[in-house]
Amino acid sequence: MSNKQLIATALIALTVGLVVGYFAYTVVPYQAAAAKTPTITLSQTTVAAGGNYTATLTGFPASTKIYGWTVNQDPPSCFTAGTTDVNGKLVLSACAPATAGSWPLVACDESQTHWAVTSMIVTK
Repeated sequence: MSNKQLIATALIALTVGLVVGYFAYTVVPYQAAAAKTPTITLSQTTVAAGGNYTATLTGFPASTKIYGWTVNQDPPSCFTAGTTDVNGKLVLSACAPATAGSWPLVACDESQTHWAVTSMIVTK
């Protein structure tokens, strides 16, 4: 192969590489999914003692087992709350504690990598 052929082949390969790279960058962009922050949203932030409320957990990974924590006791305890759907969402219904006060609500995934925290006011 002569030098001219080698240079021509290299230029063609470079041009094809640039076109493919540009196509991949503009037409089929690879974008990392935006990190979602897990959150707990309550149907109401103030609940009468023993009253019902709904907690909606969002921002967790899809199809992930979620654990709830009771932190107002010594030692804190963990319980299975449910599994998120394909969108990372879990809706729970519960009864408020019988004791008035500010109650934290805490949830995490099994690896304890993703956490969500909120609080609820319980009135008499």
